[in-house]
Amino acid sequence: MNLRRPPLLRSGLVPLAALAATSLLLTGCTPELPVPVADAPVVAAVVTEAQERKILEQVTAVVDGAKGDKGSKALEERLTGPALELRRAELRIAAAGDGKSLPAMSLETRQLILPSEQGWPRSSFLITPDPANGTTPMLAAFEQPAPRDQYKMWGFVYLAPGVTMPQFAAAELGSPAVAADDTSLKVSPQEAVTQYVSVLNVDGQSQYAENFGDDELRQTLRETGESQLAEIKKADKEAKATFEVGYEATKDPVKAVRTADGGAAVLAALISQETLKAEKGWQLLPSAPSAKALWGDAKPTAVMTVGYRDIVALYVPPAGSPDQISLLGFHRVPYTVSNK
Repeated sequence: MNLRRPPLLRSGLVPLAALAATSLLLTGCTPELPVPVADAPVVAAVVTEAQERKILEQVTAVVDGAKGDKGSKALEERLTGPALELRRAELRIAAAGDGKSLPAMSLETRQLILPSEQGWPRSSFLITPDPANGTTPMLAAFEQPAPRDQYKMWGFVYLAPGVTMPQFAAAELGSPAVAADDTSLKVSPQEAVTQYVSVLNVDGQSQYAENFGDDELRQTLRETGESQLAEIKKADKEAKATFEVGYEATKDPVKAVRTADGGAAVLAALISQETLKAEKGWQLLPSAPSAKALWGDAKPTAVMTVGYRDIVALYVPPAGSPDQISLLGFHRVPYTVSNK
């Protein structure tokens, strides 16, 4: 596993396009009665950089101030959807442990991706700079459902080490949102998520495996299973055990924004479960601090399951592109650990 990412709150067994070129061409109807050509519409973001930075300051203040039992409710002021669920899970882990495990969330700006739509809902995105601690930048999505609603953080992922991010329109121009069923891409955003879930579940055996390159999340899942099974074999060479991963998409709608090449960056919320089963008589215990905190005083059995809340970010190429769909980043937070 690449150790440059922020800690993957994992468990284990001891260690466990381009802007829509639909400009209306208004030409003269006849030589005798020429119709003046209308000026091209001014393409501009509907949220300014200054406004967005103010929003980020307000979100940061709420997130930084949300601690302890009251923090979960306080987050609702500026977090929503998958981001709210993941941060709440992080708060629960911190509260169940020593309180020092709550990851800091910096919303400093390397690049702003602002909306170009005049209507609502509106979504904006942020890419943070390379952190000084050697981890990876964050890609975050924000949404405003209606004119009088606050902008809230909808989701966030940490970029995969070494990933090449797609290019986006300049902030002052704005970037259009992409519908979940958009047909201008290699596959629609929703279909891309469906296919990726299949790949996460059965890896290279998925019928969609050829549409994706290998990535850090898939590698992490493989390494987790291999290390846990190896620990059991280390204790007993003849022991039999299994490790399974199950993923599914949540009911949250995907978030997608147009890239400069006509593709899209897509964020989606998933839930997953890792299940480790050993032979009768084994007593499996989590080793990761986050899983230990959630485990509490449960009695160990021959089964250990860990449930996660996930957000993934994918790049989906434009239709006709030879490129594969690729993982841009992800974030996983355990929210339940069980002996069943």
